[in-house]
Amino acid sequence: MLDSLINNTPLLIGGGVVILCVFLFLLWLLRFRSHTRVKLEHLRQENRTLGKDLQKANKQILELRSISVGLGQSFSEQQDIVRLLAERISELEQEDRDGRLYSRASKMVKLGADIDELIEECELPKAEAELMLSLQKKLAGQEAIPPLEQAPSSGKGTSKAAPKRSSRRSVR
Repeated sequence: MLDSLINNTPLLIGGGVVILCVFLFLLWLLRFRSHTRVKLEHLRQENRTLGKDLQKANKQILELRSISVGLGQSFSEQQDIVRLLAERISELEQEDRDGRLYSRASKMVKLGADIDELIEECELPKAEAELMLSLQKKLAGQEAIPPLEQAPSSGKGTSKAAPKRSSRRSVR
C-alpha cells in the first residue's frame, strides 16, 4: 500500500493542487460577487440621487418657462406703454410748438414789434396779432381797460350786474 501510495503521490499532489485551485477560485468568485454587489448598490443609490436631481431640474425648467412667459407678456405690455407714450410725446410736442409761437409773439410785442412782424414771424392770424398787441398795451398800462357793461335787460326790470374785477392781477 505504501508502494501504491508512493506511485500515486504525483496524482495525489496534482489532485490536491486542483482542489486548492478550485477552492481559491470559489473564494475569489465570492469576493468578486460581494464587491459587485457593493458596486451595484452604490450605482443604484447614485441612480436614485440623479433621478431626484433630474426631477428638481425639470421643476426648475417649468418655473423658468412660466417666468419667461410672464416676462414676455410684461415686455409686450411695456412695449405698448412705450408706444402710447411716444405718441403722447409727439402730440405734446405739436401742442408745445403752438405755445412757443405765442410765447415768442408775446416777447416780440414786449420788445415793440408791430402787427406785420407778428403775422410774418409767428404765423399768427391778424386778429390774434391785434389781440396780443392790445393785451400787452393794457397790461403795460398804456391803454385803459374798459369797465364791464351791463347787458340790456329783457324788459322785466331785473338784471344782474356782473361782478367787478380788480385791476390787479392775481398770481397763482
